[in-house]
Amino acid sequence: MVIKQYALMKRLRTPHLKEEDIRKDIHQIESGMRGEKRLLQKLNELRLPGPYRIFSDLSLQSGEWKVQIDCLVVTDRCCIVLESKNISDDLYFNENSEEFYKVDRAGQEIVYRNPYYQLLKHIRFMKEFFQLSNFPEMKVTGAVVLTAKSCRIRQKPAHYPIFKLESIIEKILHMYESPSSISLTNNQIDSIEQTLWKKQSTFIHRPLCESYQISPNELIRGVECPKCGMLGMKRTGKVWTCTSCKQKSRDAHKHAVEEYFWLVSKEMRNRDFRVFCKVDSVYAASRMLNSMDLQIHRAGPKTFYTQKKDR
Repeated sequence: MVIKQYALMKRLRTPHLKEEDIRKDIHQIESGMRGEKRLLQKLNELRLPGPYRIFSDLSLQSGEWKVQIDCLVVTDRCCIVLESKNISDDLYFNENSEEFYKVDRAGQEIVYRNPYYQLLKHIRFMKEFFQLSNFPEMKVTGAVVLTAKSCRIRQKPAHYPIFKLESIIEKILHMYESPSSISLTNNQIDSIEQTLWKKQSTFIHRPLCESYQISPNELIRGVECPKCGMLGMKRTGKVWTCTSCKQKSRDAHKHAVEEYFWLVSKEMRNRDFRVFCKVDSVYAASRMLNSMDLQIHRAGPKTFYTQKKDR
């Protein structure tokens, strides 16, 4: 979630060596989200003779194998995996080197992971997923969808199913109409839908300080004012007060705790809360932590808190 990167930028003491890396990741994440939104809007035009369901942003797991699929179209004849890529400029898919890169307007080559192999991996995953879920054996196919408004495919192997957004409806119709040995009923598709939602997996991502190799000591600590955004609200009694705009809040610390889990660690002790939120009292910190919807872990004299698994 890009909200975590924004939280890190907000608390990072600048200038910082990792600042540019974080900004690039924010741009990439937001670009991907815009591309997926364009794809879903385009799929509103899809009409098939049989029943079908469209799923977006699926997080699935089979044993230790975890995948995130941008879009999945389950029809009565086949399952279609769609990978969205919002990359502009001139695009090149080199079959010999297996590289995917773009040449920007300045003539610079920028290399990306080849989405063709990501698509093949997700197709293999869905075949295994359906088999392990005891569904009828069905054809699984797919395509990479280039969603950028200003992109040109300059080089691509003929067998790569990589298409521009404007043609994807016709490509889906072609995949749907290709020979199939199966015809699922509406009830069977309903069953697949229920299984997909039931098997949605919450990915546990590393705290961003660990991912970017940033020391937590480099972060600006304090509770953020919900009105003006200043970090460093003061706690008096049971109320937080902003020293800048004088806004008051009883639970402003809750967002700070969430940001701690995003940025610093998956576990929080009383001392961690006091340091991050700038609270002096052990007892006040304990009251606030115990009043939150957190999982409490006790190991002898040690107590720590984590977010609940369904979050």
